[in-house]
Amino acid sequence: MLPVPPPPELDYDLWVGPAKMIPYIPGRLHRHWRWNYNFGGGQLMDWGGHHVDIAHWGCDFDNSGPSEIEAHGEFPPPGGVWDAAKVYRIELKYPRGIEMTIAGGYPDIAGGTKWIGTDGWVHVDREKFDASNPEWKRWKQMPDELRKIKLYQSTDHHGNFLASIKSRKPTITPAETAHHSTIPGHLGLISMLVGRKLIWDAKSETILNDPEASKLLTRDYRQPWKLS
Repeated sequence: MLPVPPPPELDYDLWVGPAKMIPYIPGRLHRHWRWNYNFGGGQLMDWGGHHVDIAHWGCDFDNSGPSEIEAHGEFPPPGGVWDAAKVYRIELKYPRGIEMTIAGGYPDIAGGTKWIGTDGWVHVDREKFDASNPEWKRWKQMPDELRKIKLYQSTDHHGNFLASIKSRKPTITPAETAHHSTIPGHLGLISMLVGRKLIWDAKSETILNDPEASKLLTRDYRQPWKLS
């Protein structure tokens, strides 16, 4: 697919916004913008935040993050329409000895979120639920007597949002939680791009002792765009 002039009804300059101006190719536009790093973060950032959000929720990391991140990815050949990695694997270390793997394109790791503990494993993916113990799969909810941690529960995102407006209480996923849910994906992408492990200070939200990787935590805005 070769560059062509943008259609007259599209203000391509405005569509590109603060990103780097690159030739117009229809395959990079609506819906498919996410597979180009100039505009998005590939499948990793498209889906990663959803599943990491659930993993963080279950491990009490909604307001925290990893300490070490090491990632490897397979990128398309240079010069193509898209440049996002189609196959990637990110290994992350968290406090309390917890480790997380984020992966795409690996048949041994299914979509969704899987917790592996001393007594077995549990896997969830939207409305799907599976577990190593057949008894667990018969529960619609974990019995209260077995529940070690009582999580904030909501079965309806829209209803939860409206209820929070009325009560003035935080929603089940406040903006700060969403922010922390996307951090592992961003750091995994940076680790892939620089080709080495990152050490992350979750409190200050900085990459330690790696100026090159730290520069990738933000982007230069194309003029005249600016963050104010």
